[in-house]
Amino acid sequence: MNTNYKITSLIYPYTVEEFFKTYYEKEYLYIPRNQPDYYDALINVDDIDLFFQNKTIPSSQLRVASQGDELLAYKWTHKNSSIANNDTLFSLFNQGNTLIINAGDRSIPKLMNYCSDLESELKIKLQTNIYITPYNAQGLESHYDRHDVFILQTIGSKIWRLYNTPVELPSQKFHYSKYKDKFELEQPKFEVELKPGDLLYIPRGMVHDASTTNTASVHITLGLYPNSWFELLEELADLAEDKAEFRKALPNALMSENSQQEFKQEFHKLVQELIDNLNVDHLISRKFEEYITNKRSEDQNRFKDCIQVNKLNLNSVLSRRENISFKIDKDKEKVSVKFYTKTLVFPLFFLLSINTFLQSKPFRVKDINGFLSNEEKIKLATKFVQEGFLKIEYINSEN
Repeated sequence: MNTNYKITSLIYPYTVEEFFKTYYEKEYLYIPRNQPDYYDALINVDDIDLFFQNKTIPSSQLRVASQGDELLAYKWTHKNSSIANNDTLFSLFNQGNTLIINAGDRSIPKLMNYCSDLESELKIKLQTNIYITPYNAQGLESHYDRHDVFILQTIGSKIWRLYNTPVELPSQKFHYSKYKDKFELEQPKFEVELKPGDLLYIPRGMVHDASTTNTASVHITLGLYPNSWFELLEELADLAEDKAEFRKALPNALMSENSQQEFKQEFHKLVQELIDNLNVDHLISRKFEEYITNKRSEDQNRFKDCIQVNKLNLNSVLSRRENISFKIDKDKEKVSVKFYTKTLVFPLFFLLSINTFLQSKPFRVKDINGFLSNEEKIKLATKFVQEGFLKIEYINSEN
């Protein structure tokens, strides 16, 4: 079974190896498909229409822009309210403004499930914005992003222009608005009209813009937010803070020059020792734990599970929630299971039983490994269903 089916489908016909070796963080990639329905499982006209039928859309979920200028929210929300005035939004759209649904993966269920699948494959934080642009219009000015993006053209068409890369792999501090006056916009190095089903990958730092012609357009911008190398140094600094010698105060202006020099030598020595004993796997593990904590819970059918969890028996069939990210820690006395914002702690002898939950295939409660009694197996399974780690496939009878 292909465990990377979402990313494989996203970049098809390119392979995962080809993409990450040749294009990721390096070069743009354009994939024409001539398949207008390629992204229908993610979003379609009806999904957009349903979104705007909501009369209580908070202003935080939307932006309105034209030619690079964003309209302040008070111009399109109800008076003395942070709730969008939908009629005003449609009027602004008809006047040539682009409507932007922020973090569409939080408000459109199909997109939410897709991003959850893709996040689980990549182990990278993702966010999708949905850009709805009328005909003969341009929402944003020429700019670069501080994160890599996939452009998924879903409705209509849009012309994209890619320029130079003035900042290589910009991080969050390299905001384009601070640097744009320092860069001269060159002629486009690539120009293409994206049509429904097409994909365009733009590495961070590459300046780009887009506009429509005689058709309105809807596209999804799928942003990737991986951790960077320098963030491991931030983890290293956090580990240094655990050591008393790194919590000393820096030399002040009244200290002698000799004391200043001694500080520099000692600091260099301590840093060198820290680096010599560096465990990169440990630093990566710390960042992964942060990713787990920030990951949204998998809640499909969770309510259904909660109202029937008291009926679990030895013949009930359970499975691990497919997209859950977790981390197992153990010491001489206990085992900890970390997922979402929670940590479940059990005596070490529970490890064999918990390992049953980690497999990808369904299992019966009675087949839970370890040294638990039948009653304890049901109790443990119930706990992991209630906490959202396991899901119920079948209740089944006890016969």
